[in-house]
Amino acid sequence: MSKRTNCTLENLLDVAARLVPGLSGIVDDTARSEGVGDHVHVRGGPHAPNRAALDALLAYWANAYPEAGRAYWASRCWGVLIWQPVYLSVIGVHAAGASLSLARIAQPIDRGWTREVRMPDHAPEHCAGAALITHAASEIAACSRQMRDDLMPVIRLNPAMVNGTLADVVLAALLAARKARPDWSDTHVQALGLRWLDALALDGHGGYFAFERTDGSCALALDRKTCCYHYRRGEGDLCSTCPRLAKHERIVRLNMERDAALDA
Repeated sequence: MSKRTNCTLENLLDVAARLVPGLSGIVDDTARSEGVGDHVHVRGGPHAPNRAALDALLAYWANAYPEAGRAYWASRCWGVLIWQPVYLSVIGVHAAGASLSLARIAQPIDRGWTREVRMPDHAPEHCAGAALITHAASEIAACSRQMRDDLMPVIRLNPAMVNGTLADVVLAALLAARKARPDWSDTHVQALGLRWLDALALDGHGGYFAFERTDGSCALALDRKTCCYHYRRGEGDLCSTCPRLAKHERIVRLNMERDAALDA
């Protein structure tokens, strides 16, 4: 990263990378040029390169899991395309006190995944309190609309899946941001989640539920409304937070996953 990079932006990207392994924001003022590399999706970029990048994204998941079907491929492509910009935005607000511009981002796509988010050097927005969430939500909404419009000619996206997955990614990002905010209570996180969903016009598309861990402590989990169809893969199973499971079954799976991770 260049020494000329805005200090607030540099700090925001560094904090996000520490909180979430694999989350990578890169300052790159050449991000909009067509020659940045193979299979790069550029927000608002030329149609042909963007279409080639999204065709490659779909081809990877369709070839890797032909048995899973188009609903899974669509869900996977959409989730992969939005997750890094959303995580960077939400973590930026709550762990760095700043809101990124997503107007000119580019994402290289490699083996079905986005390697990083490239963006021009800029000064992130600073506002007070709820205004910062409002600003970041407007950036996420505009970015996701354009990504949806780019992806729709490649594979049909169900509107309920689009909204539900976006809500889940925002709320998951908020849980990641919480790692930098030990002062937050569960009640505060739930209130912030509702504020984000309201700012994105996604009320009712997601949420959290509280549950008791096997050690007696309390935790929050995503109360998802949308299935990702992972179970349709040959080796797949229902996710621990799958809405197809009764809540008590989700709690059992969440505790099994955590206990296994602690024992590893």
